[in-house]
Formats: sequence, C-alpha cells, structure tokens
Amino acid sequence: MYDRDYLMRLINQTSVMLARIMGLKEQQKPEQALEEIDEFLGKELRMRARLALGLSDSDLIGMLSVGGVPNPEMIGTLAAFLHEEGDLLRESGRANDSLPRYEKSFRLIVHVLATNGPIDGLKLEERAETLLAKLAPYEAASPTKRAAWSWLELSGKYADAENALYELFELKAVTSEEGNAFYDRLSELADETLAAGGLPRAELDDGREQWNLLAGETAS
Repeated sequence: MYDRDYLMRLINQTSVMLARIMGLKEQQKPEQALEEIDEFLGKELRMRARLALGLSDSDLIGMLSVGGVPNPEMIGTLAAFLHEEGDLLRESGRANDSLPRYEKSFRLIVHVLATNGPIDGLKLEERAETLLAKLAPYEAASPTKRAAWSWLELSGKYADAENALYELFELKAVTSEEGNAFYDRLSELADETLAAGGLPRAELDDGREQWNLLAGETAS
C-alpha cells in the first residue's frame, strides 16, 4: 500500500495545481495549463491523459492499484485533471477532444465515490454533478450511461435512476438481475427517503412490476 504521507502529499499537491490551473484559466492561457497538467500527471502518477484515454477503465484502475487494490486518491486525482483538461479543450473550441475526457473522468469519479466515498480536496461529488450536466446534450457511451445510473442512485435521485435503468434496458446494456438488485436496494429504504428521491413507494412497486414484465418478456 502507498504510504499515507505520500497520499496526503499527493492531495495537497493536487489542490495546489488545481488552484494554479484556475489562475491560468483566468489569464486565458489554456495551452500552458494543459502543458502543466500533463507534466503534473507524468510526475505524480506516471500517467498522461493520452495514455489514460487509450486504456479501458478496468486497465486504468489496475494501473492505479497497489497489490491489486485500487488507490482512490490516485484515481480521483487523475479524474479531476481529466475534467480540467476537458474544460480547457472545450473553452478552446475543441469540444470533440473534451468529451472523451469528460466521460472518462465521470466514470472514474463514480467508481471512487461508489467504492470509497468522497476525498477531501477533490470535490468529486460536485464534479460528478457538473460532468453529468455537461454530458447531457450528447449521446454518451453505454459505460458512461451505466456510471450515470450508479451516480443517480448514489446521490438519492431515485426517479432519475429508474429512468436511467430503463434507458440502459433499451440499449441492452443492463441485465435483468441488475435491475432486480436495483429494486431490492431501493425497497429497503425508508418511505421518506424514497419520496425525497422522487420515487414514492407505490411508484417503486409499480416500477418493479413493470420491470419484472419487461425482463420476463426478454428472458422468454
């Protein structure tokens, strides 16, 4: 495992660099900001954005693991800078280059939040919401849609999460067992919690019934 002092230093250095990038944005120096991000990732994570984008999520997470255990601080740091790169490219008129970074960043952030929870200094929950909004006008890849489904459930937006489940079903990107597990998890929540998430228990029960019908028709 990585030494705790190293991880604390990484987060501190990340916070300093994020502030530096914000300053360069305000000075309208996007190319310099992109160069400094690339240098930082190479030095601190031995990783470049181009390499990260070329790897599958599982391979990338594997590279940011120690003894087979994913390191949430390192993954979160990479995700934060992919988000920043995406913003810089978008502001420079290179939206096509920004979107892959937004999608990769979003999926990594959701992975960290789902498996570890928030990390001080990285504002991962805020980034997840921001990225979800930025990706909304575009047709995201199925893995990104799955991450959005997970995030909506994690953030307590249960009606939206149910809608995301059915969208994934139409794309054949979710199994009947995963849908059943989703309804099982939500059924264990208090009525007040469900209602706050836009999915009162009566609607949840109706949704489960509809899911069982659809999943049953698909299975047959």
